[in-house]
Amino acid sequence: MTEMQPAAGFVGFFDILGYTQIMLNNNIHKTSQFVSDTLMNLPGDMIDSLRSPYLVGSPLELPDRDDWREILDRVKWIIFSDSILLSLRFDPALPEIDLIRSYLAFSIVCAALMNRCFSAGFPLRGAISVGEFFIEDRCFAGRPIINAYYATQRLEFAGCVLDEAANDLVSEWSRHLVMVNEQSLREKLDQTTILYLVPLKEHTDERYRTINWVAQDSPAFAPIAGDIREVTTRAFLMHNKIAVPSVQGKINNTEMFIRHVLTNLRGEDVEA
Repeated sequence: MTEMQPAAGFVGFFDILGYTQIMLNNNIHKTSQFVSDTLMNLPGDMIDSLRSPYLVGSPLELPDRDDWREILDRVKWIIFSDSILLSLRFDPALPEIDLIRSYLAFSIVCAALMNRCFSAGFPLRGAISVGEFFIEDRCFAGRPIINAYYATQRLEFAGCVLDEAANDLVSEWSRHLVMVNEQSLREKLDQTTILYLVPLKEHTDERYRTINWVAQDSPAFAPIAGDIREVTTRAFLMHNKIAVPSVQGKINNTEMFIRHVLTNLRGEDVEA
């Protein structure tokens, strides 16, 4: 038997908010249709969109289209029950700029996943971590997977945060890019996330680097616009879900995050 070897890389763990209600409030045929139409087809459709020439070259400063596609092709997906696990392996011995480009691509994939699922009525909460892990078929293990899972379970909104390990790595890269005067790449690195006071369980808040899944100039993103309250509520109620009291807080928190991004990052007028 071949021994499974751990690899270094990024992992993203995501939960579908309200998935239990979807299972309970719809018959199995309707539920399977939701899952097959959206979740099972999503990885291929989304990666195809991200292959757009718009993202080749300038956004990530990749030298050519093949480099961008090579990174996208290394992103692996596992969808099981109400969870989605993404991973992207890398060689820690690679030059720092190559590692940063891998992170930039991975963060865009995670943001597009959040955005697409939200618009389809499957709002997600998730976290990104980094470290050593192994994944073989549907068997997986490793500290970054566990850390991302626990960070995800604390969130009280549809959002994706960087855990401590990922945050420390991105902060280190950002500081180093300043030292070597790589201002353009540093700005792109900083733009992958925003610092946000994230609502957590037990009525607490904590500042995290939080993925911007709301508004990015990419064909893989569905624009979020119009009556933000209505758009957010609809995402949480689609597929026969019910806004029980425990869900109302997540709706409010997600609405505030969307408004924050649209108001401060894009400078757009947000409807009441």
